[in-house]
Amino acid sequence: MLGEIINTNMDVDIKVMLTNYFAQIALAKVILPYMIKQQSGHIVCISSIQGKISIPYRSAYAASKYALQAWCDCCRAELHDQNVKITIVSPGYIKTSLSLNALTESGQIYGVMDKTIQEGYYPEYVADRILKAVLKEEKDILITPFIPKAAMYLRTLCPSLYFWIMQKRAKKTKKKE
Repeated sequence: MLGEIINTNMDVDIKVMLTNYFAQIALAKVILPYMIKQQSGHIVCISSIQGKISIPYRSAYAASKYALQAWCDCCRAELHDQNVKITIVSPGYIKTSLSLNALTESGQIYGVMDKTIQEGYYPEYVADRILKAVLKEEKDILITPFIPKAAMYLRTLCPSLYFWIMQKRAKKTKKKE
């Protein structure tokens, strides 16, 4: 999802939340009773670095990924004694057709391949990293370069600086349009 908050149609927010949050939760809730019954299972949810830090003009996307992060944290704590493992994966940009299919604020298809996505991680690398995380029973993994990781820590340790940087980024992005 790409667009200004003020101009984003509410149904775009809903569509993004349905896809990125509710779809994963619905699937998890179908299989959880079986996992609890057998006292074993592992759920992997795909979030994004934007579920930890959000960037301007991606409000619906970031919100859906933040929500998924919170759900996984709650689920992990609640099901620990049932031997159900939860791994949340927060990748940065992955070389996919995501931006081609992204929605604009009006709900139209964006249809442009973003340079950041073109230069992202190969899907095979991300899949391999996820498999390793599952085998190691990692709870929360980041698959990002240094700068997004640094931004995540900056938001935690010095939020005022992080928010200032994001304000500058928003202004810079707005000027490009």
